[in-house]
Amino acid sequence: MVASTKKVGVMIAVIVISSMIIVGTGIGIWFGVKSNLHPDPGWTLNINGNVQGGNTTITMSEILNMPAYKAEYEVRAKTNTIYLFQGAILANLFQDEITIDPSAENVTFIAVDDYQWTFPIAEIQNNNTYILAYMQNNQYLDSFDDGGNGYLWLIVPNYDEFDFNGQRCVKNTIEMYFE
Repeated sequence: MVASTKKVGVMIAVIVISSMIIVGTGIGIWFGVKSNLHPDPGWTLNINGNVQGGNTTITMSEILNMPAYKAEYEVRAKTNTIYLFQGAILANLFQDEITIDPSAENVTFIAVDDYQWTFPIAEIQNNNTYILAYMQNNQYLDSFDDGGNGYLWLIVPNYDEFDFNGQRCVKNTIEMYFE
């Protein structure tokens, strides 16, 4: 009877430990996969205003296939934080994907909450470090619906060491409006 009680105890211990390993591995895999989820390839960025051919969209899949730039940017606002961002180079987007009407002088980046910032088009066309970031610290950005900063975050470099660029780095970017 003592031997069978030991066997039952060992079997229970094996089952409990095995279950913990399986559940722990599953949770670890889920968190690992979740943190690297690829953005929805069908999600679209709206392109409106003075663009030839009328208002249009660009899919996330198209954005992910564009030339990318990856660098550390310091986002200065209430706090100063350095992040490693990767995203589509806006100068390439303007040149290769969007036919901007020659009368357009400015582009406004609009967030899901209607926050916006306007830049002269020439400023962006002449700078390969203005990006629509889709990755931060080697992780894809979470959608706004999932509680993240949206699939795209407009990232611009600091002008100098005293520049607070945070207000120009538009999170949750869903639209570019040319005027």
